[in-house]
Amino acid sequence: MSSINRDDEKDSLLHKTAAYRKDNVHRGYGARHTFTILSFIGYFNLYTLRFNLSVAIVTMANHTDIKTDQNKTDSDVCPGPSTNSTKTTNSQAVEFDWDESTQGIILSSFFYGYVATQILGGYLATKFGGKRIFGYGVLVTAVLSLVTPVVARVGTWALITVRIIEGLAEGLTFPAISTMQGKWTPKMERTTLPIIASSGATFGSVVVLSVTGYLCDSDFLGGWPSVFYIFGGAAVVWFVFWQFLVFETPSDHTRISAAERLYIESTASVKKAKNYPTPWKAILSSSAMWAIILTNLLQGWGNYITYTTLPTYMNKIQKFDIKQDGLLMSLPTLMTLLTSVIGSHFADFLRSRRYLSTTVVRKMFSTLGLVAASLCLPFISLAGCEHVYVVALIVIGNGMLGFLQVGLTVNLFDIGYNYSGILMGLANFSSNIPGVIAPYFVGLMTNNNETMDRWQTIFYVSMGAYIAATIIFLLFAKGEEEPWNKPPEDTSETNITIKQSSVTGNASHKIQYADTFGF
Repeated sequence: MSSINRDDEKDSLLHKTAAYRKDNVHRGYGARHTFTILSFIGYFNLYTLRFNLSVAIVTMANHTDIKTDQNKTDSDVCPGPSTNSTKTTNSQAVEFDWDESTQGIILSSFFYGYVATQILGGYLATKFGGKRIFGYGVLVTAVLSLVTPVVARVGTWALITVRIIEGLAEGLTFPAISTMQGKWTPKMERTTLPIIASSGATFGSVVVLSVTGYLCDSDFLGGWPSVFYIFGGAAVVWFVFWQFLVFETPSDHTRISAAERLYIESTASVKKAKNYPTPWKAILSSSAMWAIILTNLLQGWGNYITYTTLPTYMNKIQKFDIKQDGLLMSLPTLMTLLTSVIGSHFADFLRSRRYLSTTVVRKMFSTLGLVAASLCLPFISLAGCEHVYVVALIVIGNGMLGFLQVGLTVNLFDIGYNYSGILMGLANFSSNIPGVIAPYFVGLMTNNNETMDRWQTIFYVSMGAYIAATIIFLLFAKGEEEPWNKPPEDTSETNITIKQSSVTGNASHKIQYADTFGF
């Protein structure tokens, strides 16, 4: 019986090895691309549902400008139509008496829940499947978005409670999708496919920041409430497609070709029937993992300053109206989308051609993104009211962060793809802690004192965070698989001698392999 099993093992090995050879790489459209496209749309929904309030709140509580403008000098703000006490914004949309501190609490409330379920999301995805956790996480957030206008009118604490629950639901999603990507992504597509999928988040930011302003300024579905109805409804529709077209693993897919399945499984995370315990001690003592955790924490600060509070800066200080504000904020995120997609292809090109090691590629792109962002930040306030320079600095600085995704974001797949859900939970937990603190910090700094000097301090703090992140990643990041990533029986390599027949005769080939085939 053992002899039969040994022969089956040899045949399976030959089959998988042959499928991964360059002349047998699966080309053309496949099931992994359908998964990537629907993941892209899923990411898109997550970010539209997360950041729709960041722009809408400017209209929802815009009448606070009238109170605070009276205390400002000409040097505190820029001239513009918003400096007049008479507002042109739809008066029906202006109905909440929230000062800057309250707005900061509302914007940060989402992240109270979001950071709480990051690690839990990785565990649940491993236990119940990433497809279910990701899909239902988006659905719950979408339904709560649909009821947000009603809840906001009930009271401030009702809105904060709903936003916390939305955060709890979304917190499960990123670790869940990472668990699936570990199973669906071949090694040499490990930058390109996840980056294309995650760029849906950036595209979602582009759309929500550019469209929300126009919706808030219109009478469509009541103005600002339309933002929550439209993006919530779109996510519900996506959920239906996700349920019927996406499968947990390539082996579960009913329509995938045998060639594509073997191509994926030859280097992706192929789980066996036996569930191995997560090597927590090894993961938490890994310097490579701590490089990812700390870099995520520090870059997250600047990221959330951008997405949750910069719309307020552009409206209150630069005096852009709500439509200009949203369109402006979409420009850097659009550049982020372009740099991440272009950078991912270039990174995999450098790796596949062996021009640079994976470690060098990850550090190079991360440094490029972080340094560019840090250098641009302090000049935003120093540019004063020169709108062209301000916009250019925001677009270049934040847009270059797309390269950070090519370096930092996918690095967890390099070091531990078998535990990608758990690693994403840890990384995303750290990167979203600033989501709780940053909006509240900005609210305290600017409460009844919305001036350029206060914002300059905010930008300098973010600059320091980016520089510290760069140093940590350069010193401690790695690009190769960590020993703890291999399940117990794969820690030692096995030599199998296989006799293979050919037209020229028989030849003996010794194949040295691990579960990942070492490619």
